[in-house]
Amino acid sequence: MGWISAFLITLALITGALVLIRHAAGQWWDYLLIVALAALLFRPLYTLVSGDVSRYLPAFLWSDGSDGKDQIIWASIASTFLLPLVLSALVLMIAKWVWRISRR
Repeated sequence: MGWISAFLITLALITGALVLIRHAAGQWWDYLLIVALAALLFRPLYTLVSGDVSRYLPAFLWSDGSDGKDQIIWASIASTFLLPLVLSALVLMIAKWVWRISRR
């Protein structure tokens, strides 16, 4: 169950990042905004949310022993680098939505 969990966590984060980035970015500079905002969000998210994902997820998701440790490391790496992208794309999408509503 452990490697499947690590794979599904990584897949969900990649899919979420791709979908949100695709919906948030309309122009080429939107991609630059997403990357710049992700760079700004990297440090706060790393210290507050990501890092070791095993503290947020139930223990039965991971295998026992060193194999489980490897699974946690891979899922943690995915969350560390993909959560800032997901959040920055979401922020840009919401900002664009608010901008469109306020112009009406």
